[in-house]
Amino acid sequence: MKKKILFTLVMTVSLLCVGVQAQEFRYGLSGGYNYNSTKESISRSGFHAGLKGEYAFREAAKGLYADMGLMISSYGWKSVPYYVMNERTYEYESTPYYLHLPIHLGYKLKVGRNVSLFLDAGPYFNVGLFGQMKQIASLPGEPDIVTVSSHNMFKEGVMPRFDWGVGFRAGVEIARHVQIAIGYDWGMTKTYQHNPDTKFRTFVASLTYYF
Repeated sequence: MKKKILFTLVMTVSLLCVGVQAQEFRYGLSGGYNYNSTKESISRSGFHAGLKGEYAFREAAKGLYADMGLMISSYGWKSVPYYVMNERTYEYESTPYYLHLPIHLGYKLKVGRNVSLFLDAGPYFNVGLFGQMKQIASLPGEPDIVTVSSHNMFKEGVMPRFDWGVGFRAGVEIARHVQIAIGYDWGMTKTYQHNPDTKFRTFVASLTYYF
């Protein structure tokens, strides 16, 4: 009986080891730079930071993987100034913060002993967290007048809380731990007052460290 139990344990551990070797998951920390704009706004800088995970499909094809993330991401924007009476101009600016969840499928190509190139693409989903919107009134020769027009754009309905789009990333991996990537995200949702020209367009540069 003891030999049968021991044999069963050994077989179970062996099968688990085979499964772990066939398919690998790892996680790490990621952060970087966002440069965001829409058709009707001036580009502004932002950031992203959080956790990333990578799942390698060893059985499907060598180099094929799934990439996912859970990050805080900011998408700053500023409206084009417009004129009203008395030559005073008005503009709006904001930096909304989202919970950013990308899910990409990619391929990795080894080009050296400790260097690989990679490319991945897929959808992302954003959940609005918080962000103020300010109005800036300007008149030549006078100081700007800054007022808060919305204390929480998502809560007050100025911007929809949910946003989604598609994006891609391309970069280099060094020693299986460090990844340097650039990419672009195309937003599919109207993000301000149902205006079709307010979909986010975001250039991204990031640095990731996998444990």
